[in-house]
Amino acid sequence: MKVKSFFERVTSIIVTKEIFEDKKSLKALYKYFLIGILIRFIFMPFFFQRDLLSTYQRAAETIATGNFMYDFQQLLVNMIHTIYLFILKSIVPAVNEIFPVLLEKDPWISWMAFNSTYNVFTVLTLFKILYLIFDLACMFLILRLAFDSDSEKKLEVFKFWIFNPVVIFVLYIFARHDIIAIFVTLIALLLAKKDRKYWSLFVLAIGIALRFFPIMILPVLVFYLARTKKDYITLSLIGVSGLAGIELLSYFCFSKSLIITLLSTEHFDFLLSPKLDLATGSNSSIFIFIAVYTVIVLSFLHIENKSFDILLNYGAIIFLAYIGICYFHPQYMLWAIPFLVILFVRRKSLLYYNWFQFGLHGYADILGRSCDKVCSGTNRPQIFYISNWNYSIY
Repeated sequence: MKVKSFFERVTSIIVTKEIFEDKKSLKALYKYFLIGILIRFIFMPFFFQRDLLSTYQRAAETIATGNFMYDFQQLLVNMIHTIYLFILKSIVPAVNEIFPVLLEKDPWISWMAFNSTYNVFTVLTLFKILYLIFDLACMFLILRLAFDSDSEKKLEVFKFWIFNPVVIFVLYIFARHDIIAIFVTLIALLLAKKDRKYWSLFVLAIGIALRFFPIMILPVLVFYLARTKKDYITLSLIGVSGLAGIELLSYFCFSKSLIITLLSTEHFDFLLSPKLDLATGSNSSIFIFIAVYTVIVLSFLHIENKSFDILLNYGAIIFLAYIGICYFHPQYMLWAIPFLVILFVRRKSLLYYNWFQFGLHGYADILGRSCDKVCSGTNRPQIFYISNWNYSIY
């Protein structure tokens, strides 16, 4: 009886008290969970994008050299993958066998060697298990962000996440690591809901250090949590402390500026590319996303009674504005999903509109990338890859 009671308490903590006490909702959650996990395991062994291999190659190089500062642009992300790969290498022979391939410097040779490895399916699954762990953590964190005391709506949020095609595509087909920073961002939002303002901004700072995208919701989170003029300054400084810490570390260890490096990448160009020239031949332009983002933040600032639900709404608005205005890689869509799954439950009509929107963006992205690759004459693989024993589909 003690063991049963223990597992019941653990289950109640994981699935929330509301769902646990509603046996019908709890049974449905178990069903959705098992089906969702099955779908994920169907895709895990077969599909991946070249960046997954690059990510673990950087981790392998870190293990081989003992230099944790090997990838200063993604320092924390690389550390997480390095620790995970080290554990896999220590306990799984298949990963240990493929380790020399991960250390291969030539991208094409390593790509072909990886795909022709006998245990490639096993290794791909193990590589993605890390993302599955964070995926599971996120789906149960989202349950706590909205619809308190309403088990049915919480269950709908869970359903929209676990069967979400964007989540499944980004994590188990495209195989990108954004879910790690999203997990940290969700913790920051949950702390904000509990009015733990300093901890919330500190955790968000870690999220920004992991991935730059959480900085988009930093202003609205500060405006939501600040109670005094001093709070605006203190919370803002805490929010950028993670980025500042990585900046100082990269400067002293590499004599390079992380911020300047980020500003010179194509990812920052995505923000500035959509623009309107004020006059023909003029160098003066209006950057569309920056203008829209400023209006969004100012509109939130002028709301008198800022509730947590409104904060979530604005999180969705910000990321949808980015997706709707700027060029982006497919994995960037994942940042809008935690906010959207909650909005879908509030207004189901938005569900169909957004799938249509994502479908158009997905088609445009695939078409645009295909044209770019053909026109540039490169031989790099397209969009995603499916590994087989003797061949790869590009």
